[in-house]
Amino acid sequence: MSEQQQQRSEESLRHEYSEVAQNVRHYSNLRFAMFTIFFAVSGGVGFVAFGRGQFNAQAAFIARISGFPVIAFFWWYFERLDQLLAHHVAGAAALDRSLGYTNFSSRPVKHHFRAVGRIFFVLLTLLWVYAVYSVPLGS
Repeated sequence: MSEQQQQRSEESLRHEYSEVAQNVRHYSNLRFAMFTIFFAVSGGVGFVAFGRGQFNAQAAFIARISGFPVIAFFWWYFERLDQLLAHHVAGAAALDRSLGYTNFSSRPVKHHFRAVGRIFFVLLTLLWVYAVYSVPLGS
């Protein structure tokens, strides 16, 4: 391979590295932004489901049932974002090694955020189940 082709190849790898690093930042930020939307949606559903007589019993019942798919959807989305983030970090680590960088390839791998997120969603699901069965409709 000529020196010009080698330089072009390294330039292409650097560009790809920049794009992958940008994807890592994007999915990291999106994972946290997702919780803002989740709390807003859950708060709205919870307000309708457990409001003190502000909504009729049928609306409260539907809101109580819809709380489960809301939790399931955001949990699924949390897991998917985690998969995408892991994919891009692995790609960035491979490019790190090709370019002689150490930003991603020397990164400590800890999955505490994944475990904490799963515990959060399990506890929230249990709380929702408890609230649905212990709080009478229309109270």
